[in-house]
Amino acid sequence: MHEVERHRVILSEVGNRPVVTVTELVEMLGASEATVRRDITLLDKRGLLKRVRGGAESLNPPSDASLVGRPYSVNQTINADVKRLIGKAAAELLSDNMSIMISGGTTTSAMAEHMRNLKLQVFTNSFVIADQLIKKSKCSVTVPSGKIHREQNIILSPFPTDISAHIYADYLFISAYGVNSHGVMETDPQIVQAVMKLINRANQRVLLVDSAKFQSRSSMIVCPLSHIDIVITDDGIDNKSKEMIESAGCRLITVAKQKQ
Repeated sequence: MHEVERHRVILSEVGNRPVVTVTELVEMLGASEATVRRDITLLDKRGLLKRVRGGAESLNPPSDASLVGRPYSVNQTINADVKRLIGKAAAELLSDNMSIMISGGTTTSAMAEHMRNLKLQVFTNSFVIADQLIKKSKCSVTVPSGKIHREQNIILSPFPTDISAHIYADYLFISAYGVNSHGVMETDPQIVQAVMKLINRANQRVLLVDSAKFQSRSSMIVCPLSHIDIVITDDGIDNKSKEMIESAGCRLITVAKQKQ
């Protein structure tokens, strides 16, 4: 990740939470600890944050803590063209009158523009997806009750059970922070909880991730890859990751990156 982008992510995280640790930023940015510490020191010298022992502190701490992870607005700019192709490939699995569930994320959100001519029953916790489908599609849309997290543009219920317990779908579409041999990973326990509520409530579970996600790591596992039926990614995926997906029993769909 380029320095300018790293700085934007760091400032966004510090702006959303009172304190962010070096360990959290290393995991989030995929950078070394030394690089993160240099970034914090530079931003501190510029007067954009306060360097503290083990991390960085906001100059104006927020009154309402955000979720762990990059904001939607930042993720939206990363591999945007590839995400649109993945979203299109995911939408091609659908046909009229299907019931589907879509978990929030910038990659899953890319499905919405390709669903405009379909008549589907859609359950989603993505504020962005719900808004697009209501305005520009024939789909019936249901959202869970809960709090809207502005930075991630998702709705999360604080309760152990909600309307999702009464829904069953043909497909569940999810994205992820990272994927490795341990499974599908996310950064925030609330997001993990939201996906886990849905993971066993669909005939087919589809994971939408660009190939860079196979290099990302987190300490929170949503589910093992064996719980996923289809993985849609781009042709930048390495052979080791392909073998990992196939050995887990998943069907692999790859989209071709557009040449510059």
